[in-house]
Amino acid sequence: MDDDQHRPAILTAADLLDRGYSRRAREYAERHGSLTRVRHGVYALGAELPTGPAADEALLELRSRAAALHIASGTALSHTSALVMHGLPVHGLDTGRVVTTRHRPGSGSRRGDRGVCYNADLVDAVVDVDGIPVTTAARTIIDVARTGNFAGAVCAADEALRRDLCTRDELTAHTVAAAGRTGISRARAVVAFADGRAESVLESLSRVSISRAGLPVPELQIEFTLPDGSTVRVDMYWDEWQLVAECDGLGKYKVDDGEVAVRRRLRAEKARQNGLESLGLMVQRWQWPDWRDDRIEGIVRGAMRIRESSGFGPRRVG
Repeated sequence: MDDDQHRPAILTAADLLDRGYSRRAREYAERHGSLTRVRHGVYALGAELPTGPAADEALLELRSRAAALHIASGTALSHTSALVMHGLPVHGLDTGRVVTTRHRPGSGSRRGDRGVCYNADLVDAVVDVDGIPVTTAARTIIDVARTGNFAGAVCAADEALRRDLCTRDELTAHTVAAAGRTGISRARAVVAFADGRAESVLESLSRVSISRAGLPVPELQIEFTLPDGSTVRVDMYWDEWQLVAECDGLGKYKVDDGEVAVRRRLRAEKARQNGLESLGLMVQRWQWPDWRDDRIEGIVRGAMRIRESSGFGPRRVG
């Protein structure tokens, strides 16, 4: 979650008793939804539970923090639980179970409906986050890349690099340390593909879709000077095609700011696009529905064909 202001309070049975909740009152509050049991003996106020697009991440963080109240010595939150503790995205990853790792070099894991506990060496791989032992960002990325899916791990790795939570050298060091473990080839591929210049989950997922389609991977966050002298930075750019792509996530226009503010931003975005087109560039856009419906490959291929019909595209020799 973004900040403590919106983080639900974790309440033990003792905390609730201090607030005046007897056992009977606590059970009544649970039945009527004003109190939710996060795990045995740990609760959250129903009114504070997260909702909306990021609810799964926020709920996993809540469950992970609750589990940390009873975490054993030598054990740390890891994998997706560590991702949310670091404020990193868990797009497309399993958010249904709390994940921990205990310092027992070797392999193996213990899985249940509510949690997974791995055995692995944790030397130099744990940091303190709000008083809770959590695997470092670099170790977490490699763990997730080994055990999760490629696209979800790329989203987390891109943001971790962008926010300087880890370096590429640290990621590489953890892949070396995990040599021979399940999924290490995928982890190496994630590290090679990750790019801290990506500024949103949609950008990261779009890059994966473009690469999987066999299309040239674009340059990211390229700056252009417009005719009025202002400078703009675009999400993606293919120089040979003089093609710009912009990934418009819902947050870009801050729809909660009201209709007037949204219209102002849309006008500014249109002026920005006009300025880019005046430089001879073609601008294509897509949003979350385009990614969900697997339309990005078609959008990019179509734009490249249009540009090639105008003489742009890869330089041909002979």
